Amino acid sequence: MNNGKRYALIAGLVLVIAAMVIVWFTVDLNAAGQVASIVAACAAVIALAREFLRASRQPAVTLALRTGRASARSGAHANSGITGPGDSMHGEFRVERTGDADGDGGNANTGIHLS
Repeated sequence: MNNGKRYALIAGLVLVIAAMVIVWFTVDLNAAGQVASIVAACAAVIALAREFLRASRQPAVTLALRTGRASARSGAHANSGITGPGDSMHGEFRVERTGDADGDGGNANTGIHLS
């Protein structure tokens, strides 16, 4: 979840909580059942917000799966997997069942190549 969505979610949740508090103060809260309902509603909203925010912090997974064959000759480069600048790629990297790489005088890659 990007920062814009995160801020929108937080603002929406604050508005929902504020609306619930206004309603709660305008009604008679004499019965213990009503108090229990209010506490449960607050806990549910907080738990929902926590889960949305926690899910957005999970790292991305970069996966090279069942890539094909890569063959490079005479100084050429061949890639059938994933390549990119190492400083801009974050998270977890996985390589599974990649193809063959043949670098006969060149550079061949069938997995993940970070430069």
